[in-house]
Amino acid sequence: MRAFLKLALTIAVVFGIFLLVHHGVNALHATVPTDMPRDASFAQSGYDIQHNEPRGNWIACRADIRQSTDFCRVTDAHGTVIYQGAFLPVNSSRPVAAAQLKVATVDEKRLWVRGPAEAAPVPVIPLTNGAILVPAGDAYALADRWNSNPDELRRIEGQ
Repeated sequence: MRAFLKLALTIAVVFGIFLLVHHGVNALHATVPTDMPRDASFAQSGYDIQHNEPRGNWIACRADIRQSTDFCRVTDAHGTVIYQGAFLPVNSSRPVAAAQLKVATVDEKRLWVRGPAEAAPVPVIPLTNGAILVPAGDAYALADRWNSNPDELRRIEGQ
């Protein structure tokens, strides 16, 4: 009987440790929403203790050859679309090639700027090749704004 109790206690402790580790791993790593590609990037902005999950935005981009732009989508941590549409690199009318369309690590504080066309926050998406994608309708206006105010662009680039 004593051996059985010892075995049951050992199993309960191991199961408890497993649950704690599993819970911790889920809490530390955001799960990619079903409507986002597996290679989407997550820009974490905080942590929701009440729901035991990270806060932030998912970002994914793909080439859109028909529109001669890149298509990007930004969602919240659960997959609700916050912004999506045609994007272009700042100072360019040509989209980034699909092979170069890799989102760099994004600092949540630098993800949003006031868009001239929308007069509302729009995402600014840095790529690993150094390009910065912005909504196509704002590309030239933001380029002009950043040429006259390079400090804003340096802040976005993290310099």
